[in-house]
Parts: sequence; C-alpha cells; structure tokens
Amino acid sequence: MSPAPVLVLAHVGTCTSAEAASTIGVSGGVTILLFRPWRKAASMTAKLTRLTLPVLLAVAVTLTGCGGSKTKTSPTTNRPTTAARLQIVQPTANQVTGPNTDLVMNLIGARVVQPSKGTLRGDEGHIHVSLDGQLVSMTYGTSQPLTNLKPGTHTLQAEFVAVDHIPFKNRVIAAVIFSVQ
Repeated sequence: MSPAPVLVLAHVGTCTSAEAASTIGVSGGVTILLFRPWRKAASMTAKLTRLTLPVLLAVAVTLTGCGGSKTKTSPTTNRPTTAARLQIVQPTANQVTGPNTDLVMNLIGARVVQPSKGTLRGDEGHIHVSLDGQLVSMTYGTSQPLTNLKPGTHTLQAEFVAVDHIPFKNRVIAAVIFSVQ
C-alpha cells in the first residue's frame, strides 16, 4: 500500500510573462495603497520615494515569487532522459465515479523512489499528480486515494519526474478525463 499523498502548496519555477505582469500589478496596487503617494509630501525627495518605493517593492515581489531571473535554465534543459512510460489504469477515460475513487497507475521501465540529492537516474523518480491543472500530490507509489471530488468533469494528470522533483528531458505524462456524479 502506498503512503498517503502529500499536500503541495507551491512549486518552485519561473513565471510566464502574464503571471509576472499580474504579480507586478497586484503587488504594485497593494504597495501604492499602503504608501499612498497622493498624500502631500514635505519635500520632493519624499514625494519621489512615495512613487518609486511601490514600484521597487512590486518588482522585488515578482522576482521572489517567480523564482528569480529569467536566465535560469528551463526545467528540461540539461536534464537526464528516461525510457519510462506511465499509464493511468484507473479511473479510465470517460468513467463516471463517485466523490471518492482511487488513482491507479502503471509505471513501466522505472521505479518510484523517495526524493534524494544524489545522482539523477532515468530509471528512478516519483510521480506528481495534478487534478484540473492543480498539483495535488507528490506520490511515492503507483496508487493513491482521491477523495471529496466535486461533481462534474475532471482532468487528472500524472507525471513521472526525477528524484529532484524536476521533469526529465523527455517528459513522461499520462492524463485522463473522467466525471464525478
């Protein structure tokens, strides 16, 4: 039996241009409200500080939230390859399930192992599970329960990744669309 899935709240990476722009907009708006640059300032220096500080804070928040500079290599650059294949056995395509079901996967040509900082191998890793585009777990087995699913159509995606949580150069992804009644 596999251990229970781990809840994942964030995943490190770089932002797209749209994500960076929205982050700057939101954080800039919040800092402008906090510093209220429209208030009367005693000097020109104070007025400039009230105008530039929100912009600098917005950029800093964006760089922090988006993983730093865009000069980083992309997740698949200089990565090992794998011969592994991943299949979602359950739920099946177009299956109608209840709010609680089990995800069952078949990993071929590799094995699931705990994360480590050692040498990356193409035949070792673990599985990231996403439901409707949201990462819901990093599982160290080939099955896990899916509970309290809302009624409607759902997209389930599983990706076999290296022990450092980053995808292989040739990404190994399986997906299925199913419904919950």
